[in-house]
Amino acid sequence: MAVPKRKTTPSKRNMRRSHHRAGTQLFAEDKKSGELRRPHHIDLSTGMYRGKQIIIKKTKKEKDAEGQAPVNTEETTKTIEAPASK
Repeated sequence: MAVPKRKTTPSKRNMRRSHHRAGTQLFAEDKKSGELRRPHHIDLSTGMYRGKQIIIKKTKKEKDAEGQAPVNTEETTKTIEAPASK
């Protein structure tokens, strides 16, 4: 197993780590909405990517309807029984 002959000095350690910093974030302006977004990512405000609708935004009514309990109680209590073994 390779073992260093001398202790690495803080100067050499820091010089080695000089390239480990985080890069800057690049942003592109959306052509239609004019908002900033990351390149090759979906525009979260519109849900568009490369001219196609990827994410469909739900309206407030649809969000409220999801949170409510189902009206039919038979569907919620319905169980599936395993087939009888021979």
